[in-house]
Amino acid sequence: MKIESSVELKKVHAKDIVEYLRKNKDCTKKLMTKELGFSFATISNICNELRERGYIREAVLDDVKVVGRNPMEISLNYENLLCLCLDLTVSESIRAAVMDYGRNMVYSEDFAYPGDSGAKQVVEVCREIYEQHILRKFSPGQIIGVGVAVPGIFERKSRNIVSSEIEIFNDQPLKAMLEEALGKSVYIDNESNLCVLSRYRKADTYREEEDIIYIFADEGLGIGVVSGGTLVRGSGGYAPEICHMPIGNMRMKCHLCSSMGCVESDLRMEGYVEKYRLFAADSREKGEVPPKDIHTWEEFENLAAKGDDTARKVLEENGEIFGKLLSVLNNMFNPDCIYIGGKTASVIKDRLEDSMRQVRARLLAADYVLPRLCLDSDSGTTALKGASEMVFAQWMPL
Repeated sequence: MKIESSVELKKVHAKDIVEYLRKNKDCTKKLMTKELGFSFATISNICNELRERGYIREAVLDDVKVVGRNPMEISLNYENLLCLCLDLTVSESIRAAVMDYGRNMVYSEDFAYPGDSGAKQVVEVCREIYEQHILRKFSPGQIIGVGVAVPGIFERKSRNIVSSEIEIFNDQPLKAMLEEALGKSVYIDNESNLCVLSRYRKADTYREEEDIIYIFADEGLGIGVVSGGTLVRGSGGYAPEICHMPIGNMRMKCHLCSSMGCVESDLRMEGYVEKYRLFAADSREKGEVPPKDIHTWEEFENLAAKGDDTARKVLEENGEIFGKLLSVLNNMFNPDCIYIGGKTASVIKDRLEDSMRQVRARLLAADYVLPRLCLDSDSGTTALKGASEMVFAQWMPL
């Protein structure tokens, strides 16, 4: 934020103190004075206000002997630093969770809404969840904000959801609708951005990684990028976008733009099913015995686990396509680490070595250091943690 007054400077210092306590757990005012570079009076005054608001605790250090008053050990009061997170990325389902400032999930429950619901009905279900379930366990004052994961892009200029895999959210002012229904500040983003934000904040605390990519391949294909410690968004919130990168099978028609060869057509869950059926049709044309007809991701996953020949062909081609995608992203962003999440990660993992051959073949330099590849087996929880990080990052304690 732009600092134009002593009041705004005080808010920034308060945020610095809270973040310091988050990373360093228990400490004293004297230690914060030394490490943050603020005066002792500034530290003391801000801590007093934070304590009055219930955000921190102070306890006497009995085992420390000094002349005069014993120093006070300061720690965050996580019970009063909570965020409500709503995952709206799965059709007809809402996962509600409450996260504290220490990245701990203190509540989680799944809810359903009717398949014929519109955006207004979904928002109404969210209101009911908040009033009938969340507020039975927590007070309104404990919830400092709401973070929401959506299967689409939060368009920064119109402030609507666009390009959503769940059609009812398209062109809807979901953020404003939820803020009116819940009476709280709402922060909203797509699951890929939230997943990479979650991983970056964790890495930023415990390691030194400033460049991270998260590929989310589930009902759709998305990517979140932190470059140089900053989440890449673009002027309207569309960046980076990979769904329509034309490196896929040119016989696959995009369900979004109707073009051929968009990479999402291959790498989303339904893409594996469609490609299996495409290869099955090829077998029939050749006079071969066609494989079983399938209609769901679960059927494909089951056949792949059994070593079905047609499923193997799909995995081989998609492994190559995924490798091309990794190559482009690696050369473009030079990341420390690439995370892979979403339901398709269960089949991608067995083809990663094939994919990495594509990356190695297209390196910018012979001594180029390859990024770490990490599979995320619980991307849903990662997205919820990212939603909480989004809220906590923008929340000001004073």
